[in-house]
Amino acid sequence: MSTIVEMPLPHSESASEKNWLRARLTEDVRKLTSAAARLRIHKRKKEGKKQLKQELNNDELPAERDDKSETSLHAIPSGAKTLPNQPQLPTTTTTTSTTSLKTVAKVPDRRYSLSDLLRCLGTYVQKHCTHLSTIPSASDVAMWVRCADRALQLNGWTVNCFLLESHVVFTYMLLSRAFQQFRISSLVDVKELVLMCLYVSYTYNANEISYPLRPFLVKQDRVGFWDKCTTLSLSASSSMLRINRDRMYYEHLLTKLKAATSLE
Repeated sequence: MSTIVEMPLPHSESASEKNWLRARLTEDVRKLTSAAARLRIHKRKKEGKKQLKQELNNDELPAERDDKSETSLHAIPSGAKTLPNQPQLPTTTTTTSTTSLKTVAKVPDRRYSLSDLLRCLGTYVQKHCTHLSTIPSASDVAMWVRCADRALQLNGWTVNCFLLESHVVFTYMLLSRAFQQFRISSLVDVKELVLMCLYVSYTYNANEISYPLRPFLVKQDRVGFWDKCTTLSLSASSSMLRINRDRMYYEHLLTKLKAATSLE
């Protein structure tokens, strides 16, 4: 008579042990994700600080200028021998030819650095504040703009520097519209207007979806700040679209910005 041998079943984990293992794995994944996020934010801040230092060092260098050598005509030496019957050339010929060459030669346009454009922007703001008791200087306006951009980089909101030629021209376009819409009666109003236009320029042109208000607030009035931003955005919406698709319009605004100061 044959006997049936029962094989032992493999040990199976209970439901509580499975839940414990699942919770443990979830906690480990959360810790790893949090550590990776902190490492990524730290790396972005470090890269932002390094790039900011490079931008500041580049701005301190003098603007490069292209020097072109002038073409000159060689006059006949005074001690040269001439034939007896050879007619003598008038001495005014060399002067006239040299003058005509200088007139025909094309003079290259001056290259404007970022510091030059910010100085132009500050001079434009200064010309609209002549009725105030305290008039901001061009360097003051440039410092307001640079400090706001630097604060965003140091706090990890942006890695790359926002201050480019196109963004300065965009801010100038908004400022020209803001001076027509809003009344300024003090230096605080001027600073609020400049930083408000810079904030709208950030939200329209920069990479992030939104940016904090703290670096741009002057009066700590969030409701009033948002109302002015909305009013300015609605009134300048057509110009904001046009400057991105019309190259001639952009060049026109850039020329007007450069004409705000006597750098030529």
